[in-house]
Amino acid sequence: MLNDLVTVSIPKKPDYISTVRLISSSIANKIGYNIEQIEDLKVAMGEACILSFGKSIDEEVKIVYNLLKEKLEVVVSWTESGIEEGDETKESNMGKMIIESLMDEVYYLDNEIKIVKYIE
Repeated sequence: MLNDLVTVSIPKKPDYISTVRLISSSIANKIGYNIEQIEDLKVAMGEACILSFGKSIDEEVKIVYNLLKEKLEVVVSWTESGIEEGDETKESNMGKMIIESLMDEVYYLDNEIKIVKYIE
């Protein structure tokens, strides 16, 4: 299972966030995360999806899970809508704060969010 890439595309609809959370939970459980880490990942993935929905001009969002020996890397990506940095809302800033508080590393690029959670 290590060094596997799992790719999922979901419609840009809030109804599918629970699907992402379930997939994230399953992957995290299989690579050895404890229950607290699994819950943290589920919450962070939900927030990452919500953030991507507001920035995407596509009808779908792509999620890639990279299962490594010591960590899980997840990239949520979309085709950018051209939202400027100053256009962020209080809700999106809160979503970022939540992700950053739960994950070990977080990177925001032009059209993706990369999160990293180490296996304890």
